[in-house]
Amino acid sequence: MKGDGYERLRVTVAITTHNRCDLFKRALASALAQTYRNLEILVSDDASTDGTRDWMAQLQDARVRYVRMEKAAGIAGNFQNALNHASGELFMILNDDDELEPGAIEGLARPFADGCEGEEREKVVLSWCPCKIQDAERRVRYVTGGGPDAEPGTELVTGLFDGVRGPRYCGILVRRRDAAEVGFSGDHGPIPDVGNWTRVAVRGGTACCVNEPFARYTAHDASCTGTSTAKSWQQAGEAIVRDLLADLQRIGDEEKARRIRKSQRNFITGLLATVLMQSSGQRGWSVRVLREFMRVPQYFVTPMTVRRLVFEGGKVFRKGK
Repeated sequence: MKGDGYERLRVTVAITTHNRCDLFKRALASALAQTYRNLEILVSDDASTDGTRDWMAQLQDARVRYVRMEKAAGIAGNFQNALNHASGELFMILNDDDELEPGAIEGLARPFADGCEGEEREKVVLSWCPCKIQDAERRVRYVTGGGPDAEPGTELVTGLFDGVRGPRYCGILVRRRDAAEVGFSGDHGPIPDVGNWTRVAVRGGTACCVNEPFARYTAHDASCTGTSTAKSWQQAGEAIVRDLLADLQRIGDEEKARRIRKSQRNFITGLLATVLMQSSGQRGWSVRVLREFMRVPQYFVTPMTVRRLVFEGGKVFRKGK
């Protein structure tokens, strides 16, 4: 049953792109196929030179708004540009190589309209769903883990850190005003999206999980995941934790800060395992694992890394056969 506020809330799906016109068309098609009607699709183009602008000039759809930067601003700059131009009450980043299932926004917007598990809608700070991890040919390698229908935002963050929650940003919906209060930081390297939503979540409120894999995250050779070094992910993770702790210090919540510090090493380890696992099966993967291990061995020799690389990485290899 749809609540009184259903589809009253305008949702911005911001597709950020840079020189990936073919993949971008796929992401855009998935956004246009949404069953949710009160939708703005905002395309933020980070100075693409591959024909994206010309292709967009021919597109005729009132739901789509195109904003192009004349000078490349990088990942965080492109995300921030999208956020600055968004008009929806709710906001999502969809990278140009990812996709949404048709019911994604309908499912993710519902907690903000109706609440979830007895929690009032005003207390919902974030909704998320499990994610299909697919390769360049759209073959699903595995599905990330879900979570409770409702939990405090900090529980979701520490669950991500400890490897028992599996959100990806293409499956996360937040209030635009909350995302804007935090912004996207260049200090967060290849994952400013994680820096944004985790900082939103720990400030208070309820995170609601819609336990259906509505999002498709693409792991491929040219992705940020596939080309970033373990060192850059380590530095990004450490910067995110610093910002989380600074936020919590400002609001005087030492208990949440203690929990974040306790899970910090697991977070860095999980980031490194994720980036390597999602590129497993690609040419030269074993050499890459050895090279990255030599760079940051203190984060690789942990039970979490072994578990994820052996068991989850094994699933990737078997599905790729």
